[in-house]
Amino acid sequence: MSARERIAYLRGLIEGQNVSENAGMTKFHEALLGALDSIAEELDDIAESQDDIREYVEDLEDEVMELRSELDPDMAGTHCGCQDELEDEDEEEYEATTCPLCGKDFFYQPDAYDEDEDLLCPHCGEPFKG
Repeated sequence: MSARERIAYLRGLIEGQNVSENAGMTKFHEALLGALDSIAEELDDIAESQDDIREYVEDLEDEVMELRSELDPDMAGTHCGCQDELEDEDEEEYEATTCPLCGKDFFYQPDAYDEDEDLLCPHCGEPFKG
């Protein structure tokens, strides 16, 4: 059930209660229904904007694919791999080790330590040669 359908249902329930003798409640119900109508209208506007944006992005994707195929027919329908190269450069190397003192496993970055520097166990806090 959509927001507008729920508001219409609520409006029917309120009208069916026949609360017209209580002016305060009538004003409250009118204000409440007015606020709900405003919210439903804003939700409709947001949904319409999302549809427009989705359509725009799809058009951009199509145009990019056309440009890519014009520039390099071998690349048509594939990604260029540039992002993969960036990710590979940013990847940090980790190694697994076991603390000889407490026996727990953990990972560390060898590049972050000098060759003669002790590793520090994150579990027991004790240094040891890696």
